[in-house]
Amino acid sequence: MLETLNRKNSLKKKITLTLFILFIYRFGNTIPLSGIDQEALRKTLGQLDNRNSSILQVINMYSGGGGSTLLSPFSLGIIPYINASILIDLLTALVPSLEKLQNEEGEMGRKKLNFYKKIVSIILAIFQSFFLLSYLKPYIYNTNFFNQIILISELVTGSLLILWLTNVIDTKGIGNGTSVIIFANIVVTALSKNLFLLKNFTSKTFLELFVFQFLIFLICISQSSRLNIPIISARQLAYLENIKNNDVKQQPPNFFTSTNTGLTLKFNQAGIFPIIIASNLLPLISYGFESINIQSKILNNVLYYFLIIGFNYFYTLVFWDPQKISEQLRKASVVIINVTPGKETISCLENCVRITSIIGGIFLCFILIFYELMKNLLNPSFLNQINISSLIILVGVAYEIQKTLRFLSKK
Repeated sequence: MLETLNRKNSLKKKITLTLFILFIYRFGNTIPLSGIDQEALRKTLGQLDNRNSSILQVINMYSGGGGSTLLSPFSLGIIPYINASILIDLLTALVPSLEKLQNEEGEMGRKKLNFYKKIVSIILAIFQSFFLLSYLKPYIYNTNFFNQIILISELVTGSLLILWLTNVIDTKGIGNGTSVIIFANIVVTALSKNLFLLKNFTSKTFLELFVFQFLIFLICISQSSRLNIPIISARQLAYLENIKNNDVKQQPPNFFTSTNTGLTLKFNQAGIFPIIIASNLLPLISYGFESINIQSKILNNVLYYFLIIGFNYFYTLVFWDPQKISEQLRKASVVIINVTPGKETISCLENCVRITSIIGGIFLCFILIFYELMKNLLNPSFLNQINISSLIILVGVAYEIQKTLRFLSKK
């Protein structure tokens, strides 16, 4: 009884701390960045859908656009840290010394990699602040060098503070800090647009709501679908071999069923991060295309799908290393059923990782394509206001949070 009570109190503290951090974060978004014409910026964001301004879409998503303040010290959000994580993860797969830190030095190695990510985040925050202020120069009252340094300092400090808040959520709160912050931004943006205040219900509205619920169903499938790789231990093998060599009838019913145990590999092992990364990079790439007068919605969509599939495959391969898993199976005297230990096991795991990650990425793209198809067929009013990438992130984070809450409540 006392143990259950302590567990509930601990869970309440984690939830309270997470909500308090989100309150601090949202309060920080109400503090205006000094020397910025917020009203002119609001008019620009109001025309965002028509003008399709890619850079401002990134700001709107990651800093939680909406409200009286549109540009604050928190406007960079976690973009620098996301980009730093991508860069360090890529280098980890390519540089042997960094790969050794991740695979062989345990917790100490992971701490070093996180430290490198934070250093790179500071560098990227400085460059991205300079780039952002250059892009928003028409909205800045005073553009002299000293004022630019002050604005850059505010943005970099705000970005580092957000990074600290996400780390607190990671260690003492509920869920992944980065995902929770983005989740809060999306919710605030949706509430500011009054997306769910439907005034006139028609048969078309009910059809739109059905499509909306079906999209959520597909997203849940993408987050929960997994492949089970059947494994068997040396002890179980010895028992089965003994039964086979003696008398099969002596085997007790249902003593051992290989399908009840195995390695679980999610089709979407990276969760929502392929969507987050692709949503982060695509507007920047689109801005590059715009600067050389290349504007194509089809090209942007194809590039977006390619980024999602590519990052889903890359993250799965980095965090579910077949060679490392094979070595762990060998040390535990466990083998994959009908697969020889060693190179054949590594090859089998590589094929599983490759197939599941690509299928998982394609399924995410299918959700995006289905949404675009429904918009073109129905010409809806409600669905047109929904950002499908944001919806995938929203449902994905909610799914992970409820799974974490269930785990902590039983712990």
